[in-house]
Order: sequence, then C-alpha cells, then structure tokens
Amino acid sequence: MNLLNEDNVVHVFLNKLGDIVIANLLFILCCIPVITIGPSLTAIYHCMMRTVKGNNNGTTKTFFRAFKENFKQSLIIWLLILAAGTMIILNIRFLLHAEGSAAHMLFYLSVGILTLLIIFTLYIFPVIATFANTLGALCRNAFLLAFMHFPTTIAIAVITIFPLYMTYLDAKLQPLYACCWFFFGFGLVAFINSMLLYRFFKKLLPPEEDISLL
Repeated sequence: MNLLNEDNVVHVFLNKLGDIVIANLLFILCCIPVITIGPSLTAIYHCMMRTVKGNNNGTTKTFFRAFKENFKQSLIIWLLILAAGTMIILNIRFLLHAEGSAAHMLFYLSVGILTLLIIFTLYIFPVIATFANTLGALCRNAFLLAFMHFPTTIAIAVITIFPLYMTYLDAKLQPLYACCWFFFGFGLVAFINSMLLYRFFKKLLPPEEDISLL
C-alpha cells in the first residue's frame, strides 16, 4: 500500500522521470524548425521549474502553454543570439589566422564577448520561463543573476556544455549519445539546471502573486 502512496519516493521519482522524458520529446519536436529553439527552451525550462517545485500537473499542456505565452519574447531573443553568435564565431575564425598584435587583441576580445553571450544564453530562457516582465528587464535580470551567482553559473555551464562537447568529441559513442539526447538528455540537463536556479529564483517570486511559474 505504501508503494501506491503519491508521496512515496519511487512514485515521486517515476513522476519526475516521466516529466523529463515527455518534456524532452516535446522540446525536440518543437525545435525542428530551428528558429523555434528559443521558445522551446523556454517551454522546457518552464516545465522543469514546475517539476522541481512539485507543481507540474500535465507536462504536455504546461509545455505548449508556456511555448505559446512566451513565444514572441523567446523568438526575438533566440534570433538575436543566433545572429550575434554567428557573427562572433565567423570573426573569431577569421582572426585566428590573422597576424599582428591588433588581430590578437581583437581575437581575445571576441572570445570574451562570445563567453558573455553564452552566459546570457544559459540564463535568459529560464528567466523568461519564470518571470513576467518586459524584454529589456528580462535581459538585464539574466545578466545580473548570472554574475550575482557566479559559482552556479559555472556549474550550469559545465552541466550544459560538457555533455554536448563529449557527444561531439566521441564519434564511436555518438549513436548512444544520440539515443540519450533523444529520450531524456535535454530534459535532464534542464531539470538539473532548474534545481540550481530555483534555489534563488524562488526568493524573487512573490508568494501571493499568481505568476507563470505557480
């Protein structure tokens, strides 16, 4: 009878695992057009934040509601990130083969800007998923939170980037990695990041206010 209890650790684990798998599959589906990756990231973080909070009733419904409600802001941010990232990477590739002290200085400057863009990208979609505000305020808050909680930022960067790097690096195990990413990889990364972020996000959420996370 204890196994049927909703508070049982096995029941809680299976529920969270189901949320991760469903959100992961929906994320991949909605990322197919590429330009919708931003709204998809916001939606999966919204689902995982609710799962961490223990308030995720219906992952599919929650995902598509967050996808729709945050579509415009997430799309604008994603397209800007995509454009900026492309230009910076092309610039880095050009400067990598250029000679002269000025070229070296510009190279390191470009790497620094790319690092800031990556940090911003790691935070902006969870911020959009959690808080309701103007786009400018959300961008500012994403930067502030990233540098106010820099150890967490480093942890999130490692959790997010290292598995992707290993997938790219290890050609022999790429089929296994691809299978993991398809079924639960993106959802698991978003869930772990959400656990880290929710520790200080919840302090900024007015308990009486019916905001999108609740």
